[in-house]
Amino acid sequence: MKLQFIRWHRFLTWIAFFGVVTWSLSGIFHPIMAWFGPQAKNTMPPTFQANAETLYKLEKIVDKLPIERVAIAKVVPSSEGNLLQITEADNSPRRYFNLETGSELFDHDIAQAKWLTSHYLDLPQENIIDVKFKESFSADYPRVNRLLPVYEVTIAADDNLLKAFIYTETGALAALNNSFKAKTQLFFRALHTWSWLDTTGHGRVLTVALFMLTLVVIASTGLYLIFALPSRKIPKSNRRWHRRLGYLLWLPLLGWSASGFYHLLQAEYIQPISGLRLLEPVQLESFAVAESEMAQWRHSIGSSIPKKAHLNAISLNQSIDKKPLYRLGISVPIEESMSNYQQRKARFGGLPLERSSALINAQTGEKESIKDQDLAKELALQFIQSNGNTIDNIKIDEIKLVTHFGPNYDFRNKRLPVWQVDLNDPANSRYFVDPVTGILVDQNRKIDRLESLSFSLLHKWNFLRPLIGAEKRDILIVITLLALVAMSCFGLAIYLARRKPRARRVGSSLPPQEASGYIKASN
Repeated sequence: MKLQFIRWHRFLTWIAFFGVVTWSLSGIFHPIMAWFGPQAKNTMPPTFQANAETLYKLEKIVDKLPIERVAIAKVVPSSEGNLLQITEADNSPRRYFNLETGSELFDHDIAQAKWLTSHYLDLPQENIIDVKFKESFSADYPRVNRLLPVYEVTIAADDNLLKAFIYTETGALAALNNSFKAKTQLFFRALHTWSWLDTTGHGRVLTVALFMLTLVVIASTGLYLIFALPSRKIPKSNRRWHRRLGYLLWLPLLGWSASGFYHLLQAEYIQPISGLRLLEPVQLESFAVAESEMAQWRHSIGSSIPKKAHLNAISLNQSIDKKPLYRLGISVPIEESMSNYQQRKARFGGLPLERSSALINAQTGEKESIKDQDLAKELALQFIQSNGNTIDNIKIDEIKLVTHFGPNYDFRNKRLPVWQVDLNDPANSRYFVDPVTGILVDQNRKIDRLESLSFSLLHKWNFLRPLIGAEKRDILIVITLLALVAMSCFGLAIYLARRKPRARRVGSSLPPQEASGYIKASN
């Protein structure tokens, strides 16, 4: 039995060495991109302040716009002050209208992208060299970033060129690249995901899977040999250090290999359902208020909005029965300056900008009794119906507010807060609904969450983040990866030493079987 494990462990040496070295060294580049890649000077979006007067201005123009149906309509800050931003489709540039006159600012989405880039990077707009509208993912902006369409803004910073990818709907910096990060990303994808084999179709999956299974076998057989072979004093340093490191590294190697294999199969053979989805369009004419009722409408608005309240969001929404609603977000105070640690924590952990919210009937100006939670439930059911499914047998298990990013709701969505709606359906579906715009931000199933949990805990070691923080976790991962490379080098040295001609071992005082380092392994 021992001899069989020894033979398999030796037989897979070259394949395992190549896999460990390739994935370990490329894996190190992931934290390197975070440590040494470009960082935004400001991590929070531009501040937006509004009040009841802003709502009065909006009401005057909303039914006079040259648009009947919109996917998303909300007030946003800009270089021209507060503007009404209109999203008509999920793949088209957004339109902007002046709140004072109702006139359109043509092609302002490009200007908005430039302004946001200047804000996040703290650089003058004069430094901007080029702006491109991107409707698809690319090498510079891979699919992992999720948000589309975006503007690719090239800007000069000192002696470096930066590429900022701006998602204007939420005013988010979706990604930031320079030449160093772009090359590192290319290296990472080529050696860690083996993207250069994409043209082979299933060939890439089969090749990567075989290498991963090899590492699972090498880790398992190595673990068995560590405990099956008798403990002894090992004179050769290569063999001694290989065994010592094996005690420490068998679990990380097994965890990374198994979770990577699981991730590969899930990504290739399970149809994904995640992604942003626009729901029922909003009819702008339903927001019109008769002139004779305007005085009462203004009075109701004044009573509905808390005095001295600072609004950080005004959007046009509707209930499932098509009742027009203004959704108002009440802001929370945000620190003007944050340390690098606070900025990184806010970026990856999330920092909600709302303290509370209110839903206002657009026709009466009165505050509705329904809450964001009720609206999120309605929108989730509306999405189910839009897919042609019946809601008769659908039961909602839980609805809760998500205010931070985590394993189930990724920071790459760039949107907080959202409502999480858990359904009691065969797939155990989970929807994430944005209360500001009434859109479905993301969704997943139990099968997706299980793989995500496996990848988060076993591959990214996110269980360490609450204990030691993200930076120390990354340092520990890098040290472990380098130790794996060292262990593999020691193992290869042992393998090559065994393949030397027997004549070179004549001087050995040990029998051939013991010279291999495995005493009485065949017995």
